[in-house]
Amino acid sequence: MKQEMFNPLEHPVCLDYPGWIDATAWAEHVPFAMFLVSAARPRTIVELGAYRGVSYCAFCQAVKALELSTKCHAVDTWQGDPHAGNIDETVLGRLRLHHDPLYGDFSTLIPSTFGEALVHFSDATIDLLHIDGFHTYQAVKDDFESWLPKLSDRGIVLFHDTNVRRDDFGVWRFWEEVRSLHRSFEFVHGHGLGILAVGNEIPAGVQFLFSANEEQTNLIRKFFSGLGARIEAVRTRGEQLGYIEDLKTYEKIVNGSRILRLYRVLKSEGLPGAIKRARR
Repeated sequence: MKQEMFNPLEHPVCLDYPGWIDATAWAEHVPFAMFLVSAARPRTIVELGAYRGVSYCAFCQAVKALELSTKCHAVDTWQGDPHAGNIDETVLGRLRLHHDPLYGDFSTLIPSTFGEALVHFSDATIDLLHIDGFHTYQAVKDDFESWLPKLSDRGIVLFHDTNVRRDDFGVWRFWEEVRSLHRSFEFVHGHGLGILAVGNEIPAGVQFLFSANEEQTNLIRKFFSGLGARIEAVRTRGEQLGYIEDLKTYEKIVNGSRILRLYRVLKSEGLPGAIKRARR
């Protein structure tokens, strides 16, 4: 099989801006997610740990844009964990409002634990698996080993947070172990993203990742980190603008409150000043 070289112009979907963006640590990897769908053409995608759906909707967006026959599945309890924190019950509802009309014909959101969801998938059927659940060493190890039989001969696994070394985050430890057993590639930006080729028939379009030399690796990393940084900058600016609007709303409420105005006068001018203003 002829190995393709890295040419992002053959996969322009990676240049698209995500249609769904929210509070996330994954925004910087959205361009690669879209590229990977285009280059690998997975028949089945499964994401373990969808949270607010930014990474998952990026996969779905690429599938729809490319008119692929891919089936997508997101598995999450949508209840949170010690790393993600508690998830408000509205998170899944908001995700559904975006997801269902656009992707509901080929994509399924599965509220479930990862273990319970195994029964929904036959062995050797998943081409792309994204593991992004609880991030301790043992949790990631268990997720990988439980789902490994479900991966096809074309199977590729993504691990997020391979570059986070704090508290009890242990993805990096498991990544160091498992990358020595399979062909791999790693992005170090955006908290780190590990790409593991576990199948024996990895699509030609992504073979270059696993054979890249140091110079090629740096080029690939620079390209996707640059695209990702732009998305993260826009996302952050949107958050800041939202915060500013919240402050303006709060200011209007404060300025329109007679009680708060009286409090400010009492604090700055004392009771005589307050009485004097009240008589005006």
